[in-house]
Amino acid sequence: MDSSGPLDLRCGRCGATVDGTRHTRTGYVVGYYLLRTGRTEDASVRRRDDEAPITYRRVLEPVDVVSCPRCFDEPEVRRLWLGFGDQR
Repeated sequence: MDSSGPLDLRCGRCGATVDGTRHTRTGYVVGYYLLRTGRTEDASVRRRDDEAPITYRRVLEPVDVVSCPRCFDEPEVRRLWLGFGDQR
C-alpha cells in the first residue's frame, strides 16, 4: 500500500527515483526524505488585538530538497540536513 499518489521525485544527490512511504500491518518503509526550504523573511501575526505579535520566518520562494534513504543514511548528508538553516 502506498501513502501517496504517483511521484516524479528524484534524489538531489544521486538522482535515484524515489517512491512514497510504504505502510504494512506492522510498520512502514520510508521512500524519501523531503526538506522544504527557500528564501525567507521575518513576519508576524497577532491573533487578537490585546495579544503580543508572534514572529516567525515566512518562506517566500519554496524549494524542495529530496533525498533517497540510501543517501540520507550517509553521515555527510545527515550532517548537512541537521545543520541546514543554522546560518543567517
